[in-house]
Amino acid sequence: MQIKEFLNNVCEQIKYKPIRNEIAEELENHIKEAKENYIQEGIEEIEAEEKAISQMGKAEEIGKKLNKIHKPKLDWKLLIMVVITLAFGCLVAFTRAIKYEIISLGGETRAIIVFSICTVIGLLLSIGIYFFDYRKLQKHAKYLYTLATVIIILSIIFSTNTYRRVYLNFGIARVSPAIFTMPLYIIAFVGFIQNLNKKNKIKIIIQEKEFNISLLKIIIILSITSILLFLAVDHITSAVILTLTYLIISTIKLLRLKENRRKYITILWSIPIILVILMTCLLINNGMFRINRIIGSFNPELDPTGAGWQGMLQKQVINSAKLIGEADMEVAIEDNLTKDDYLRVFDDGTNFAFTSILSHYGWLISIGMVMAIILLNTKLIINSIKIKDEYGKLLIVGISTTFILQSIFNLLMNLNLGIKADFNIPLISYSGIGLIINMMSLAVTFSVYRRKDIIHA
Repeated sequence: MQIKEFLNNVCEQIKYKPIRNEIAEELENHIKEAKENYIQEGIEEIEAEEKAISQMGKAEEIGKKLNKIHKPKLDWKLLIMVVITLAFGCLVAFTRAIKYEIISLGGETRAIIVFSICTVIGLLLSIGIYFFDYRKLQKHAKYLYTLATVIIILSIIFSTNTYRRVYLNFGIARVSPAIFTMPLYIIAFVGFIQNLNKKNKIKIIIQEKEFNISLLKIIIILSITSILLFLAVDHITSAVILTLTYLIISTIKLLRLKENRRKYITILWSIPIILVILMTCLLINNGMFRINRIIGSFNPELDPTGAGWQGMLQKQVINSAKLIGEADMEVAIEDNLTKDDYLRVFDDGTNFAFTSILSHYGWLISIGMVMAIILLNTKLIINSIKIKDEYGKLLIVGISTTFILQSIFNLLMNLNLGIKADFNIPLISYSGIGLIINMMSLAVTFSVYRRKDIIHA
């Protein structure tokens, strides 16, 4: 039996076709190595080749074993956790729609329908991403970064808002450009640092003068630029999440170095100190509104009718919440407002999804939602540890970091333990297109896990 015939027989048993060439190449190298050893022992070439193939075993048996080992795998545990988390998202949308007898399709009345449509769209797009080979994203990092930057710039140019915050307008809805660009910037950043090499330099010629800039400096400049763009459109929370995600991805990458790890990590994490100073300057520059809002987030009693009014209402919900059922709030009714009018403040389903669930259904359901969030994020962390391919590992780290940070900041905010800001819980907070983007981001992690046992060329 010739080598080519043997390899064909092996590969016929492997159902996942994209991996066949890699397996065939690896087996061929083993056979040729064994063949050379036999030739050195004085055996004729033809006989040496037959012995080398023979010692490999039966082609069909080898193929079946390799098919089992390198078969793409669906992460069923993570999928179940995603479905459970989405169920709580559906509950948030259901509460918004049904609690106030919403039956039409205008304004705030389309919560359930929008959630259902976005879930279906997200599912269809996620299936496509799941079967897509995530490794192909690495070489397109610069295009993903460019696309994200163009989206933000166009958002600024065509924005019709009279205030600083910029949104993309889609007629019936307006969406933050950060929702689209955050995953693109993260995937691009992972691609950049994976392609990084100490010798990588880019040659720039200006007025016949040649300049060599290291790729590392360019990555730093591009990263800072993406953060500044988020600040430019007044999406400070997104800038914070993106910054922390960059830092965590970089830290994981640096931990794989053999030398000067502590030095580089120390330098890296000195960056947040500078950013905090810059953020403080921005807050002061914007006047006392944001400062009062931060103070009111932790101490709503200091300004109960101003910056702390949401916090006071949250405290009433927390203190009067039942184990199961609607909270017994004693609200100060003004201007003919009812308790439901006050509770509706939290029923937009975005930043205050937890408070909404707690006020309407009690601690049991709310704790169940928190547990679902914790289990989902924990599984993402575990998956990142299991992945051997460094690029895939860093992709999961980046995506899971954004999920974890948003969830933590949102829950702290809902419990009056964090700053009141635009933090949403992925998959749960009612956000239309944001839900689709979150599902697509998770699909990338499924794509990575699917190939975790497949050899990489």
